[in-house]
Amino acid sequence: MSAQIDGYVGRVRALLPGPASARAGMLRELSDGLYDAAEAHVRAGVPAEKAQARAVAECGPAEDTAAACRPELTAVQGRHTAMLVAVLMPGLNLLWDVPWMIAGPWNAPPNGVVSALSRVVTATDLLGGGCAVVLILLMVLAARRERPATSLTGAVGIIGAVAFTVTLSCSVAMMLVNADGPGQAFATSWIGLLVGSVTVVCACLLVRSLVRSLWSAFAAARTPSGPAPAGMEHVGRVERVGR
Repeated sequence: MSAQIDGYVGRVRALLPGPASARAGMLRELSDGLYDAAEAHVRAGVPAEKAQARAVAECGPAEDTAAACRPELTAVQGRHTAMLVAVLMPGLNLLWDVPWMIAGPWNAPPNGVVSALSRVVTATDLLGGGCAVVLILLMVLAARRERPATSLTGAVGIIGAVAFTVTLSCSVAMMLVNADGPGQAFATSWIGLLVGSVTVVCACLLVRSLVRSLWSAFAAARTPSGPAPAGMEHVGRVERVGR
């Protein structure tokens, strides 16, 4: 193992946001490329330590290497977030319909305000999920044409954040309006606790992914990408085909 190569890869890792699996694959390609370059220098008669230092120097500054990798990881993050929005937002909306199919004290007819807010939530979730599906298709098309998807990833983050905020605000309002009687009975029931727990977990996953998409898109937009570093010329192609 080489402290120089491993340290360089570690610096790139610290500068590179994105999904863990995709980032790990890119960093593995980078590490393999650097070790291959160092071995080539050794075969040419360069001492091992100097060969490793030369391989790192030839790869360029860690900031430039991270910038070269960032657009592809941003696209991967965008697709991941879009899939979460497309599945979780309509899915959670359907999940909250289940309790009303089960007999219980929470099944009293809702008042007009709750009904109106419920329709807003349903429309928002379906619209957000539909937009996410469209963005996934656009990202696939951009990948096939080998074009960056930074703006699409940013759009996923913005649309998802707006939809989530509207849904959360309306849901809190419904809870406050319906706090007594049926609302309290539902909140303390087994089905209410189960649905609520699943919702909190899914919401945390969604918010984390939305934040990562926005941050990745912002970082990629403000940092011009450079040429692919040594050993990573085919990573983008692999990621596009694999996903």
